[in-house]
Amino acid sequence: MTERPSAPPPNRRRASTPVPAAPPGRAASARGSKPEPVAPVRAPKNARVRAATPSSHESPAPPATSVSVRPPRPPVKGGSPKETRPARPMSRHFRALQLLAGAAVVLIASTAVAWGARRYIVSSPRFAVRTVLVDGVQRRTAEQVASSGGIEVGKNIFTLDLELASASISTDPWIEKATVIRKLPSTIHVSVVEREAQALVAIGGDLYLATRDGELFKELAEDDPVDLPIVTGITGEQVARDRAGVVIAVRRLLDVVEDMERAGLARRYPIQELHVERDGSVVITIGKEGIALHLGQPPYRDKVGQAARVLTELAQRKASASVIFLDNDAHPERVVVRMK
Repeated sequence: MTERPSAPPPNRRRASTPVPAAPPGRAASARGSKPEPVAPVRAPKNARVRAATPSSHESPAPPATSVSVRPPRPPVKGGSPKETRPARPMSRHFRALQLLAGAAVVLIASTAVAWGARRYIVSSPRFAVRTVLVDGVQRRTAEQVASSGGIEVGKNIFTLDLELASASISTDPWIEKATVIRKLPSTIHVSVVEREAQALVAIGGDLYLATRDGELFKELAEDDPVDLPIVTGITGEQVARDRAGVVIAVRRLLDVVEDMERAGLARRYPIQELHVERDGSVVITIGKEGIALHLGQPPYRDKVGQAARVLTELAQRKASASVIFLDNDAHPERVVVRMK
């Protein structure tokens, strides 16, 4: 019994693909004649074509395409420009080292430039000292001031330590303050403030010069002034025990001298001696007659004015006094005069 190919199911549209011919042996045995070739049926243009659904006894068709995977190529030794590995990000430590290296290079270059510039300015004859100007000196000469400060003509102006020169000049007891400055290219200017002696202070058997502030700054020498009021009554033990108190006492006495000059007494009766008693009271000796004014305890300004009025009245009477007592603090209006 010969099998025939099954007819297509009803209500289904034939596929546009050609139907495969039956095997030659089987077709010949069935009909006994040579099979005729079947022309393929072409689908109309722009017509929708559905694929034929395979029957249950037919195997599915293989997929249209296949994907092949190539194994990766081994890395080429030495690498090539086209196949280079991606660069790794630069580490933080490496960048810090680069920055430090750059900074070191800049520092070395700057140091070399500075060293060269310094070598030039300390060796160039353009910056040699040619002029030394000194202002404010009376007790010392300009040469003495320059020598005490180590300032030499011909020496390089930049090798001079200005602060050290000022301190060295200020070691002179007559010089209270010294300021040294450079004026490029070759001038040194020294400005000096000298101390001014206002009194002689007798301590023990020695005399010391004192400023208006009461500072004892030097012992009396041969070339020092001597036409000054003399302060007596201060001991060496007082200076050693309370130097600040001694300075205050001398300043207070010089305040009295200033009050007497303001009242006109110092011109008519030059001040000879200012004596400090043990209790701190003050006795002033004035004039060629050696009149003693007992002022007692401070304040002294009103007492000095009262002494000026008493001496004026005595001069009008052509009387001469030896002692005037102005130390009655309980009754300051009372004045006792001891006549010669």
